[in-house]
Amino acid sequence: MKKIAIILIICALVFALVPGINATSASSRYIVVDKSYRLLLVKNGQSIEQVIPVCVGSSGENETPAGNYAVVSIVHHPNWYFEGKTYAPYPSEPQNGLGVLWMGISKPSYGLHGTNEPFSPGMNLSHGCVRMNNSDVMKLADISFIGEKVEIREGSQDNFLKHLEAITILYNINNILKEAD
Repeated sequence: MKKIAIILIICALVFALVPGINATSASSRYIVVDKSYRLLLVKNGQSIEQVIPVCVGSSGENETPAGNYAVVSIVHHPNWYFEGKTYAPYPSEPQNGLGVLWMGISKPSYGLHGTNEPFSPGMNLSHGCVRMNNSDVMKLADISFIGEKVEIREGSQDNFLKHLEAITILYNINNILKEAD
């Protein structure tokens, strides 16, 4: 009986500690946008599947709204309606700020999208949406679904220990991804 208990404990630890081994389903996958670190995490239960650098809104009326939302649309090659103008899909219209893909969220007029400014991820430059490089938003759309939860949070930039923890996590994820290649 002790052997069975030990085996069960070991199995539980392996499932809890080894990345990529979990019993979660697609319905437990969700997106977290951390505004202070300007990162988007795709999480499945407690596992982090993907980390994407993003651009969020600046302060004031362009601030990215914190809260809990859901993906309501995924549009490839969207038109962009901005300040009374309509921009054709990118790249035929280089001024289309949505890039190659728009993922609308349940907060009207806000979403996750590509960009025509590939230097912008990691900065606070958007008009409130969450912007990322076009290749990243395409990969995100490939694994996302209508109804997927999206949490946009303020983050904890002022908390030094949490900042160090986040850097350590990102470093470890980067090493795991390098080993997988």
